[in-house]
This record gives sequence, structure tokens and C-alpha cells, in this order.
Amino acid sequence: MSLDSQLPPPPPPGQENYAAPAPQQQGTSGLAIAGLIFAFVIAPIGFVLSLIAIFKTGPGKAKGRGLAIAGLILSSLFIIGGIVTVVVVANAVSDSTVLDPGCSAAKDTILKSGSAADEASLQATVDGLNAAAAKAKHDDVKTATQTLADDYKALLAAVKSGNMPEGLEDKIGKDGAAFDALCTIGS
Repeated sequence: MSLDSQLPPPPPPGQENYAAPAPQQQGTSGLAIAGLIFAFVIAPIGFVLSLIAIFKTGPGKAKGRGLAIAGLILSSLFIIGGIVTVVVVANAVSDSTVLDPGCSAAKDTILKSGSAADEASLQATVDGLNAAAAKAKHDDVKTATQTLADDYKALLAAVKSGNMPEGLEDKIGKDGAAFDALCTIGS
């Protein structure tokens, strides 16, 4: 028997003999890569993409399971960190005296009074500061606002009597600075 007789017969004309294609190599999952990138940019989207990628990667599937797990972990950390930051800032703001309603009411009263030193304007300022002190949620804001109201009441009495007590202007300035330290950002 010859070697030619052992070979299969040639294919009929028009049907060439092609070799079977080589198995395709599995590439890295695009979802895993996107999940990892979005973990840094927009963590919730990175979390979702990484979670999907975990199920679409692994043995016999696309590569990139490690990237998907890393994206899931990083997304989770960034989301948790963001939530903690928001809670801490919200607590700091709610404890802040700057947002106290007594501060804003007292500031409005003082701004409306301007630099007028007549009896009616001073009485309106005293009344406004007393009302602001009643609105205050923090004791230190209430005390500072009430102290300012008392200072303006003394100024009103001085205007009525024509006798200015010595040091009253300095006291109003000092008490105003104490109020500003409580009710103004960056003071």
C-alpha cells in the first residue's frame, strides 16, 4: 500500500479543505474594566458594572474577574466613605451656630436698623433682638443676642436721657464681636 492510497480522497471541486479555526482566546471583560474605572469616577455605577462583570467572568468565561472584584471593593469603599462624609458634614452643620435661626433673625434686625440712633429705630432694634433671642436654638446664641438687646436697651435709655454712660460704645462693639464669632463663618 502506498502513501497516496492512505490519504483521504481530494474534496470535490469548489470545496476546499480548510483547517478548523483555532479556538478564540477569551479577552478581558470590558464590564470589569469599566467597573474598575467607574469605581473611581462614579462609584455607584462602578459598583453595578463590577457586580455584573463578576457573573460574566470566571473559568470558561471572559477574563477579568480580579478586576471586577477590585472594582466592587473600591466602589463599596468610595460609597461608604461618601456616606460617612455626608453624615459627618450634616452633623457638623446642624450643630453649627451659624445656621441658628436666632443668628439670622438678629442679623436681619441689625441690618434693618442701619445706623439710625433715634428712639423709634433703637426700640425696633431692641424688640427685634429680643425676638431673635427667643428664636435661638443654641444657648450661647441666645445669650449673645440677649446681651446685644440689653446693650441697645441701654443705648435707648441714654438717647432718651441725653446721658451716655462711659464705655457703652465699647461694650456694644465687644458684644457685637462675640455675636459675630458665633453667627458668622470665618470669624
